[in-house]
Amino acid sequence: MSDVVPEKSGDRNDTPRRRILVVDDDDGLRAGLAIGLKRDGYIVQLAGDAREAIEKLASMNFDLILLDLHLPGTINGLSLLNTIRAERSPLNLPVIIISGSSDSANIVTALRDGANDYVVKPFDTSTVRARVRTQITLKALKDVNDHFLRTASHDLKKPIMLMLDVASQIRLSAQNGEPMSADDQSALDLLIDTGKYMQQIIGELLDMGAIRAGRIHLQKQSTDFGAIVRQAVAHNSGYAHGKGIDLSLKFSPGLPHILADELRLLQVLDNLIGNAIKFSPAKTRIMISTSIDDERIVCEVADEGPGLSTQDQARLFQPYQSLSNKPTGNEQSTGLGLAICKELVALHNGEIGVRNNTGRGATFWIRIPIKPPLAHTTTLDEPGMAAGAT
Repeated sequence: MSDVVPEKSGDRNDTPRRRILVVDDDDGLRAGLAIGLKRDGYIVQLAGDAREAIEKLASMNFDLILLDLHLPGTINGLSLLNTIRAERSPLNLPVIIISGSSDSANIVTALRDGANDYVVKPFDTSTVRARVRTQITLKALKDVNDHFLRTASHDLKKPIMLMLDVASQIRLSAQNGEPMSADDQSALDLLIDTGKYMQQIIGELLDMGAIRAGRIHLQKQSTDFGAIVRQAVAHNSGYAHGKGIDLSLKFSPGLPHILADELRLLQVLDNLIGNAIKFSPAKTRIMISTSIDDERIVCEVADEGPGLSTQDQARLFQPYQSLSNKPTGNEQSTGLGLAICKELVALHNGEIGVRNNTGRGATFWIRIPIKPPLAHTTTLDEPGMAAGAT
């Protein structure tokens, strides 16, 4: 059977589309389910019997299976379910059983053997789609939890060990009554930098969890974006100076106040400007500029780094991505910063994106709608908006 491939999903989060396998010998039922699932943005594969399903399972990964109990050939639905469960758990690969109205005993057996849910023929396609969404959501939460555990065990474990080792060396020197040497000072600097990185990991994991759970609520007020830009630049000026990078500002005059959450937009700008510095070589310039375009305030951060491949641009704002470019100062990254920026900008009804420059480097940009100032607020003549970086 051939793929039924959906058009581009409208999911603003740009999360990878989920792949579903429909196993049923009824051509009309398979086609009907495929059409409905396609509308929901899934990639659908079809199989008419167990052997075809096993071949597809061996050649690609799926996020969910819709499985008919009554399949032609020597392998029925229950046997195929047991084969699947020998390799994949109900949490890793949900299976929804499709059964006839007289199959109550087999349904009980299937649930006992690891099926996640069931639907009974004849069924309403919208009901099946709702049950699919429920299982896909549960699997997505499980995937997030798994990644959190992997991150916690890898990204936090190593820094903690490093911090303990450095602290032990400093304590040993102090016990010997020796004055702090240059090596001890460097060790203290490393200890502080490592602690800050751990703090970043924890903060970004908590932010991503809150975003996915819908627990982030913006505290919007009339905001001078120019002040936020200057604050973000000030936060990163020492970082840029240490790498020999020049931060330049180009403000458009007369930018209005906007209705925004100052702290969250500052978080976005800190991340984008810091990200630009992270991937820029020494003795280059990062230009942060603001303008107005079609009732939106635009902020751009242009660097002179290596630019971005087409593949990297396609997955840049997805969580936990490891890109081909490497930081020029061996800095570390959680792979969450740009994904969080995308979500925070979206909560402001804005847009975020990137393009490669004509010469070298890349430009990250954000566009935020201009909201009318609050009744007691007047528009300032001084610029006000934020920047983005690579």
